[in-house]
Amino acid sequence: MVARPRGLPRTFPAGRPSAIAPTPVSTAWIGCAAPTVRPHALPGPSSRRGACRHPSARSLPDMSSTSRRRPAVLASPPLSEALGRKNGFGLLRLVLASSVIFSHAMPLGMSKPSLGELSSRGQTDVGAIAVAGFFVLSGLLITRSGMRLSTARFLWNRAIRLLPGLWVCMLLTAFVIAPVVAYHQGRLDGFWSHPQNPFRYIEENWAIGVGQWGISGLLDHNPHAGAFNGSIWSLAYEVLCYLVVALFAAAGVFRRARWTMVLLVAGLYAFMFSLAVDYHHLQAPIYAKTGMSAWTLPFLGWIAPEQLIPVGFMFGLGALAELYRKKLPINDIAGVAALAVFLASCRYGAFTVVGLPAFAYGLLWLAARMPHPLTKVGTKADLSYGIYIYAFPIQQCLTLWQVNRHGYTVYCALSVVLATVAAFLSWHLVEKPSMRLKDLGLPRPSRPGPGENRPPAASAGGAAEPVAEVTAAR
Repeated sequence: MVARPRGLPRTFPAGRPSAIAPTPVSTAWIGCAAPTVRPHALPGPSSRRGACRHPSARSLPDMSSTSRRRPAVLASPPLSEALGRKNGFGLLRLVLASSVIFSHAMPLGMSKPSLGELSSRGQTDVGAIAVAGFFVLSGLLITRSGMRLSTARFLWNRAIRLLPGLWVCMLLTAFVIAPVVAYHQGRLDGFWSHPQNPFRYIEENWAIGVGQWGISGLLDHNPHAGAFNGSIWSLAYEVLCYLVVALFAAAGVFRRARWTMVLLVAGLYAFMFSLAVDYHHLQAPIYAKTGMSAWTLPFLGWIAPEQLIPVGFMFGLGALAELYRKKLPINDIAGVAALAVFLASCRYGAFTVVGLPAFAYGLLWLAARMPHPLTKVGTKADLSYGIYIYAFPIQQCLTLWQVNRHGYTVYCALSVVLATVAAFLSWHLVEKPSMRLKDLGLPRPSRPGPGENRPPAASAGGAAEPVAEVTAAR
């Protein structure tokens, strides 16, 4: 008598076989093609996932794929994958903006060289490094915006992101801060009739370029005498980079002739290297004298080559990172090594020719590898621009009222708190409302990116038109 296999029902329903009978383990291969058993050979691995095997066949490890997953530290995904929609741009911008405050606190409040200037042997300081970092992030994000938007929309978006906050800051400086300072110094007489009165300050500075630093001769006894807002010098260079991006995007350089951008950045680097070789151990200052005369541009004012070349180079590195985002590898070992090289160059030399490129890569690596909880910083409100443009006049006032006598730590802490409050109000009352005008009467984005239909819209904030694209001014 043949034994009934376990698990099979004693009888099938009348007239039809069972379609729901449980399949016992010993008959798991029923219904599949019977395996061909060859003498002296074991069944090889199946090439198809889930293929049936005879239950008696010995299970062997699948060696069809010899590749193994690399450790995370050795992985080198391209920038386009590593950066993603959630990145560290927001936090990095806040750190860079705060670094400018810490650096300026030394000359503005302590009557000493800028933070890091002595330890770098005059090559750079923390504020200059922060400005360079801003230009790297701006180069990447602004190039992405330029490739994605029409020229008119691109320029309009840049203008409404940059100008309203700056104009309100200037108005408050000229008609609130300056009169308070004049009252404190007992110099209200002749304040409004002075050749450098508040109205003249607005007239000279409204179009980005700085034509007047002081107001009515005030702050002349401060360590950094006269200037109400020395930080805004970099905005003209930022806007000049925007115009270059707009020109290249309109001419199709980013789509059909990216090598043009490579040559431009290489030319700037070659010029910086030629300056560095004249210094011992290549210890050229970041804003080394070029021997070239400055020139004046409409709306942008005075442009100095010794400042334009390094910041333009850093902006160009960020732009190249965006243009070659699918080919630029982001590796943990390379990122750590780049930051180590950057720090070493600050101390021992070759900062401009070795440290700056290393810093650019290290900054992008930090943005890509930022811990997830920290990627949320700056996604709802970008305070870095406001911190940057308000910190300098706040620090000048704190020095005038002798807060600096309480020491560097107290002076910096109060500067950061007050600048953050001013930036918070600027963002919610001026900058964010102004950005609602970005779609006003302009055509929708239509320009494709290089080598693809359209570059990804995500960036620092994960929004289609992120706050970060304008980036907090230098």
